[in-house]
Amino acid sequence: MKFLDTSKTFPISSAVITSNKLLEVVLTGIPDGDTKPIKGGAAAEMHEIFRQLDEILAEAGLAKTHVASVRLYLQHVNRDIAEVNAVYKDYFGSHPPCRRGYGVDLQVGMLVEAAFVAEFPT
Repeated sequence: MKFLDTSKTFPISSAVITSNKLLEVVLTGIPDGDTKPIKGGAAAEMHEIFRQLDEILAEAGLAKTHVASVRLYLQHVNRDIAEVNAVYKDYFGSHPPCRRGYGVDLQVGMLVEAAFVAEFPT
């Protein structure tokens, strides 16, 4: 197992490679070194999440086309899903991975948390 993007702020790793087959990533709209989400709402947080994901995928030698599954956790799912969907569609384009979206009670100030699973090519 290999840990990537170990947080400087929180006691977590944002990404873990298991058996050199899968990359599991959990990200928020909180930039590394900060303690609060980026300002601008759910869409801004989703953009920040994808910015962080791009860095992690590059470090692992993967591209967004290797992402197989996404779980989105939204503080206000009914209010924010449309703007998050727009960012999601723009990011993944013609390669939309399987996705689930949940309304949850996130930590104070957070609107979006996202979990990704990417597969290494064989």
